[in-house]
Amino acid sequence: MSSRTYFKFSHNGDIFEKTTVTNAAGQQYASYSQIQKIQFQFQTPSTNSSTGDEKRLTPYQENIPKFEAIVPVRYSTYITYGNRFQNIKDRNNTVIDNNKYEIVGIQPKFGMSGKKHHIVVSLRKVVET
Repeated sequence: MSSRTYFKFSHNGDIFEKTTVTNAAGQQYASYSQIQKIQFQFQTPSTNSSTGDEKRLTPYQENIPKFEAIVPVRYSTYITYGNRFQNIKDRNNTVIDNNKYEIVGIQPKFGMSGKKHHIVVSLRKVVET
């Protein structure tokens, strides 16, 4: 689906919003709830500044893959640093990736008219222990 642009946004997925919950003992922890299903293009990084994997050396060595999502401007209200992507599907609604991805970079792109056209979102796979 082109979403009135020259891009084809062939993927869709769920956006989860972070909320802080306090339990009965007074401890705070993060909770995520689904807020919207959006269309976007899911791909590996295309620029030199965001290519490759990030290597964490502590507490143990691990490679954390990075991806990009090109998101239409109409979904820009859901793109914030606390939110997560999950359940990425192709145009036939077949799940291609059900991992959780956190937003680590938001880069708006502007068209020839000067208006915001789309957003390139840098995603990093969430590694929870």
